[in-house]
Amino acid sequence: DPGHGGRDPGAVGRGGIFEKEIVLDISRQVAAILAKNGVQAILTRNRDVEVDLQPRVNVAQRANATVFVSIHANAISLARPDVNGIETYYYSSGLRLAKSIHANVLRSADIKDRRVRKARFYVLRRTSMPSVLVETGFVTGAQDAANFNRPAHRRNMAQGIAQGILQYLRGR
Repeated sequence: DPGHGGRDPGAVGRGGIFEKEIVLDISRQVAAILAKNGVQAILTRNRDVEVDLQPRVNVAQRANATVFVSIHANAISLARPDVNGIETYYYSSGLRLAKSIHANVLRSADIKDRRVRKARFYVLRRTSMPSVLVETGFVTGAQDAANFNRPAHRRNMAQGIAQGILQYLRGR
């Protein structure tokens, strides 16, 4: 579930980077890696279109998805370039999935650990399968924004998310 899209850019960060563009790129790469490993990934959006929250949930529910992974980029004030890092959120049944994705991203990408956390995000509460929301870094953070501009970093992030999903699906 690549966050935001269309008229909703999500967070706008350093150098004018848009969350919606970063997360779509990472999400497409995650889907491709999963497909190469025999896992069908259904994207809630595959291009720059706006999708509301309930339709995102509906996609997962209609597909009878095994897991739901919402991919985002975080933001705080541009006056706080020191705030960087990955946060992975779950609500109820997604703790093991969140831990798997989070640990794999930390192994594959050079990023600060801001922990796995419980949260009541709409898409986490409304989906019936294990669900997580991954904040892949801060578009407002000096280090994370620089990393988001590097294709290799986005590739490493996607690899970590995909490996975390695969590890979870394999029951490890």
